[in-house]
Amino acid sequence: MRRGEGDPAIAVVVGVLCVASAVVVVGGAKGGELATQLLNGFTATHAAGAAAAFEPVLYATDGVFAFGFLRVGSASLDLAVVHLPSSFPLWRATPARLGDWSRPATLTFDSSLVLTDQDDGVLWQTLNTIGDTVVLLNSSNLVVRRYAKPLPAWQSFDHPSDTLVLDQNFTVSSPPLISSSRRFAFRLGKTYMALHMEFYGGRTTPMYWQHTALETQPQNATEPPVYGRLDARGFFGLYLEGGGQKVDVLSFDTFVQNLTGVFRRMTLDDDGNLRAYYWTDGAKDWILDYKAIAGRCELPTSCGAYGLCVPGDAQCQCLDSSTGTSPPCHAEETADLCAANGQQLDFEVVRRKRVTVAYKEDLPSETNMTAEECEVACAGNCSCWGAVYNGGSGYCYLIDFPVETLVYEADDRKLGYFKVRKLPSPKRTRMSPGVTAATAVLSLILVGLAAAGVRSGYRLWERRRRKRAGMEQELVPGPYKDLKTMGSSNNSFKQGMNQ
Repeated sequence: MRRGEGDPAIAVVVGVLCVASAVVVVGGAKGGELATQLLNGFTATHAAGAAAAFEPVLYATDGVFAFGFLRVGSASLDLAVVHLPSSFPLWRATPARLGDWSRPATLTFDSSLVLTDQDDGVLWQTLNTIGDTVVLLNSSNLVVRRYAKPLPAWQSFDHPSDTLVLDQNFTVSSPPLISSSRRFAFRLGKTYMALHMEFYGGRTTPMYWQHTALETQPQNATEPPVYGRLDARGFFGLYLEGGGQKVDVLSFDTFVQNLTGVFRRMTLDDDGNLRAYYWTDGAKDWILDYKAIAGRCELPTSCGAYGLCVPGDAQCQCLDSSTGTSPPCHAEETADLCAANGQQLDFEVVRRKRVTVAYKEDLPSETNMTAEECEVACAGNCSCWGAVYNGGSGYCYLIDFPVETLVYEADDRKLGYFKVRKLPSPKRTRMSPGVTAATAVLSLILVGLAAAGVRSGYRLWERRRRKRAGMEQELVPGPYKDLKTMGSSNNSFKQGMNQ
């Protein structure tokens, strides 16, 4: 099973758990016993380093959903509600600090659900909850109940992770959907819904997609806010809180096809796109039914930091061709260009023609500017990472977050100015006094050894030179004569012979 469009499957195997008796069980589909209710006093322990990626502790009565320990990635531990036929996690606890899959962890229920690690540190819990039982409904909603009260003391539908399911209300006060990559968020405003990028731990959340409810009246301050709800008929509806009046519909491909027996979900995927899927009995994969953003080049990070997406074939290039022709072009930025003293950190500049931003309408902008004025507006601002200028309209769009995917547009009037953080030059490590002294002593020793070697070599050379000189004296006795003297001697010798 692929998660949406390619995430790895989660093998669902019933792990070996140490579970207390505070559970209510029913007969399973194959005669086994499945826990369908947890009571106060319940305890379950995650088997450290278990081979199974999911260890269920609680099941819905229809056997389609289960709640338990989930392995995230290769080594992290979380709690999740999983759709068993597809192995897809519909809900995750997503604590700020994930557990370690290779170490034991304990889940307890005593008025509230609590997950602790081996050192008894609390990883996650249902806050401000007093309950008597925990059940997993056939809708996939995990519920903590009080016997005497009809409303849940706590429910997972009020705390979504990255997915909405059928009949789950998504309101202005609901936590946003956060992609599992933690880079994107889906939020609801009073009259609209929007997709946001997440920078600096969520302190900066630029918008890259927005849909406003058609029949709302933004100017009416007394009008109640909208809420969203996934409908089995194949749409995501927006309604007014209170009366439930429908004000807009996002229709899916299967809208009004009267599909029966399907389970639907809407998920914010890791590429930043909001998609809807459905599952049918006997299926082998989720079927895509809707996506908010149609093209790859319209997604905010499809080509990575300082990437350029070319429409048509959705090819990726780099804004700065000197760093290569395809991503990754530059490292992802995690901080701004503002120093502690308010000054701007050093940066290099990349200028490029024929570039724009797919979501420029959602960026801060100024008009009636020249290209030079647009560049200056960003250059001196340490929170600005770039600017794109439209020479046809005079609009200047400022990018006040790390530069991500830009879009190629065949118009020489579309200009881009982008900052790239300069990497700090490597600093020379200053040695401690002790290390400095030891280094000096070692240097003196090496110099002494080198001098001794030179002296020994010289003595050996001198002995060999003297030996060669002695041999030459034995072969040629008497003093050497120059060529002139030798010539005179020879002439005298010849004269003697003639006489």
